[in-house]
Amino acid sequence: MATDGNVDSQQFTRVSDIVKEPQKMLMPIEGYEEMPIVSLEEAVAPLVSILPKVQNYAYVAKERCESVPPDDLTQDESASIMLYSMEWEPHEKCLYFALNATLRTEDRRKLKPWFLYLKLVLTALEKLPSTRCHVFRGVNLDLSNQYTKGKTFVWWGFSSCTTSIEVLENEQFLDKTGERTLFTIECDTGKDISRHSYFQSEEEVLLLAARQFIVVGCLRPAPGLHMIQLKETKPSITLLQPATNQSIEIEPSPNPYKPSHSAISTATISKNPVTTNQISPQSQIKPQQIQIKKNKFQQFAITVAGGNGRGQRLNQLDYPAGIFIDTDKSVYIADSSNDRIVKWKLNSNTGQIIAGGNGRGNQNNQLDSPINIIFDKKNNSLIISDWGNRRVIRYFDQNQTNQQIIISNIKCRGMTIDKNASIYVSDSQNHAVRRWKQGDEKGELVAGGNGQGNDLNQLDYPTYIFIDEYDSLYISDHTNYRVMKWKRDAKEGIIVAGGNGLGNSLKQLHHPQGVIVDDFGQIYVVDEGNHRVMRWCEGDAEGEVVVGGNGQGNQLNQLNSPMGLSFDNEENLYVSDYRNHRVQKYEKILN
Repeated sequence: MATDGNVDSQQFTRVSDIVKEPQKMLMPIEGYEEMPIVSLEEAVAPLVSILPKVQNYAYVAKERCESVPPDDLTQDESASIMLYSMEWEPHEKCLYFALNATLRTEDRRKLKPWFLYLKLVLTALEKLPSTRCHVFRGVNLDLSNQYTKGKTFVWWGFSSCTTSIEVLENEQFLDKTGERTLFTIECDTGKDISRHSYFQSEEEVLLLAARQFIVVGCLRPAPGLHMIQLKETKPSITLLQPATNQSIEIEPSPNPYKPSHSAISTATISKNPVTTNQISPQSQIKPQQIQIKKNKFQQFAITVAGGNGRGQRLNQLDYPAGIFIDTDKSVYIADSSNDRIVKWKLNSNTGQIIAGGNGRGNQNNQLDSPINIIFDKKNNSLIISDWGNRRVIRYFDQNQTNQQIIISNIKCRGMTIDKNASIYVSDSQNHAVRRWKQGDEKGELVAGGNGQGNDLNQLDYPTYIFIDEYDSLYISDHTNYRVMKWKRDAKEGIIVAGGNGLGNSLKQLHHPQGVIVDDFGQIYVVDEGNHRVMRWCEGDAEGEVVVGGNGQGNQLNQLNSPMGLSFDNEENLYVSDYRNHRVQKYEKILN
């Protein structure tokens, strides 16, 4: 995990960083939460006298981060986690080493230079889901006398853990001989940072600073090997003030490392092509009026765009997000980190740049991390969510010089359009959905807008959206782990998928993204964190897996953080496989 390529060495130092824990109660960690959120460069500036090389490595971390990072972190937030995971020489001048040493000191005044960085990194970590799982740490020493059964204690530093016990048998870790202590930890608030780590192949779970544990049991299964079983507990006072107004002590989710198994079937789709960005909704048949026939899809996908590694060549994609399928089966893709919109014709090996592709920027022919795209049939134009430029723009006739800014100063992840050509956008940062009718200068609030929260009249970071023939909006309520249905003129929504906390059961979602409702009222939703696409009927207690759900991976029956969702006019399913840099087609199985 070291930046010089010595991976095992750095992972050893972080996972085994236990010995210097003070084994006594200290003053709570507080004060940093009152600081503003600043850029990573500003956050590390006060640390230069402590860590002379920190600005250089902050630059590296920022450059390596995606422009639109996963988990809805900002680039600075994601880079702050990556910087924590990096190591350089001398070891004691690494950020994570110096930070943990300071967190373990009795003199809390020494934390003040760290306040800006702590505000940034803890804000980022609070955005990541807290998971209940079993993790492991170890050290080549006998610590059994310090951790006796029934003892309650606090680890004041951040605790890096591995999810694989086999890793600890590596000679860089515990090996199989000599005195060694293995901690097995049942944690409730672990943070999987693998998608933001300098080395993303590692399954690292981070326990935040000032976590309290109790020793459940001790065992000596072999000469020299001491096993200590720990369970995370909640302290009677707050030992680490939360960075935001949401507490870190949230309800834990089930173990994300245990795969889920479910039936694979889907509903019948409209014969007209539909996407998460519906253009012309067809008449919707109410489910109770018919016998719903459930289609099935091939579970091994066909790659129809990208799949040639991450890159900017015309046969490559770089974090594809929103997609839609034209009537000729051309795939239009928001190729976010390439700052362009590309069109892949049927059976083509390369894409064609439709918009952007002229470097990142805010000029008429440029885009900055476009995240979504829809087609306005009535006005024969593309509508693009230009995420990094905080705007929604219209391109006419694929003419990049003929561009119109429709909406400014908005972080919009989802868009849809109704039969009257009114445009609906998810205002993610303000936890609302707004509608712009043709000619409007100011959008109208149609869902949410009552602050960030999980009440039925609230949203928490809405992403993709869909509108049906009856003007009911379906909203992927991202951080509430649910899909909401808001009927026309409603004051609150109805939960139609998820809403049972974060998790991987058939009742739960893990950051919903693309959403479509077919003519039978079947709700299809991309379950990003569980790497699958699911389907619900309104009123169902649980959903069912459509495709994916075979673990995170790059095989043809796997997905890796899917995003966008679409169907063609033959009812085949398309998914943008975000972190595999490809678009996958799942063919309908003919009866």
